[in-house]
Amino acid sequence: MLRLGEQKPHRGRGLVTVVFGVVLFVVGMLVAGPSTPAATASQAVAASIGIAVVLGGSLLVLLGAAHLWVVGHPMTWPRSLLAAVLAVAALLLGFVVFPSWWLSSMRGIDPKWAKDLVSLLYILALFATIGHLLREPVEGGPRTSGVSAYGRTLVRGGGSGR
Repeated sequence: MLRLGEQKPHRGRGLVTVVFGVVLFVVGMLVAGPSTPAATASQAVAASIGIAVVLGGSLLVLLGAAHLWVVGHPMTWPRSLLAAVLAVAALLLGFVVFPSWWLSSMRGIDPKWAKDLVSLLYILALFATIGHLLREPVEGGPRTSGVSAYGRTLVRGGGSGR
């Protein structure tokens, strides 16, 4: 099994992901319409779908950028900084920018159900994330060679910590 840094880079996948994310972003912006508050339920549904598509496109752009410049390359300080910036950007988009945009576009509709719906969705996302993090790790198969991934000979320690 290959580690994250040992995978061969697939630049085509990352580039396709970025392009598809940009297309989704543009389509979502066209569906969401102007940033004025929705006055009717049908406008609210169209705006909600458009905002969800824009969020998906934005996250695909970030994922494609990570696949282009982080996955499959040796991890250096600049690449780890880029990965951290992409992860924080995804969190900010998902938990700050888009919920705020969605709530402000739903201002014309009864705000009580909107706030309850957003709270419910984020609680479900939190439980799904915690469930994903708490699952058991995948066990790797036994190593057949006596050489580590870094090219050094593997030896068993004699209890001295070396």
